[in-house]
Order: sequence, then C-alpha cells, then structure tokens
Amino acid sequence: MDGDAKSVVLDYYARVWDQARPEDATALFAPDYVNHAGSRGILKGPAGIQANYSSLRAAFPDVAFSLDDVLVDGDKVVVRYTMRGTHRGPFQGITASGRAVTVPGIGIYRVGDGQIQESWVMRDSLALLRQLGADG
Repeated sequence: MDGDAKSVVLDYYARVWDQARPEDATALFAPDYVNHAGSRGILKGPAGIQANYSSLRAAFPDVAFSLDDVLVDGDKVVVRYTMRGTHRGPFQGITASGRAVTVPGIGIYRVGDGQIQESWVMRDSLALLRQLGADG
C-alpha cells in the first residue's frame, strides 16, 4: 500500500500542477474527498481541487511546487513542499504586485482505493501575505 499511496500523491503534483492538467483531479481524488485546508476552509471533491487550482493559477500563473520531503506511513503520505510563483493576478483581495513569493507548506494525504480520500494541507499564509506586502 505504501508505494501505491505515494504514487497517487506524486501523480497529483505531477499531473495537476507540473503538467497543468486540473481535469486529472477527477481520477486522482475520490468523489467524496475532503480537504481540511485550515484558514482556506474545506474543499470538497475533485471540483474543490479544481477551484483551488484555478484561483491559485489566476493569481500566480507560474506557480510551481517543489516536494522537499515525502514520507509514507500506511495509507498516509506527508509532503513538505515549497510553493513558488509570481503575483500576477488578484489574490485574496490583493491586486497583482508582480512580487515573487516562496511559501512553505505541509500536506497530509490519506489514500484509499487508488485515490486521495482526505487531506490536511497548511501553507504559511502569513509568510505569503508578508511577501505580497499585505502584513499591515
């Protein structure tokens, strides 16, 4: 199971983000998938992933994720990542600044039946807002 779970999560980052294929979320995420996204709320189903993808790409068209650590424990895969991008569109009420951002985050994914069933993803939102000049 460990290899399968890891492959599914790596496929998510490769296909949806690296290859810009958000439509692949339908195959990678269970229909009743739930992402407990912290301050960003709860995202549900593949449509939630696609909506998150669209809003992030609109704000940071060149967004990219580097996977710094990938750890597997049974049906759970933990990814420590770094998100990089350039602020070219509105983001959470902040107009495009042209600033480059580097934001750390961690995602925990529960995989079953070849799909991501549930996740807990937290990125350093304060670091992101500070880099956009919105920290007050």
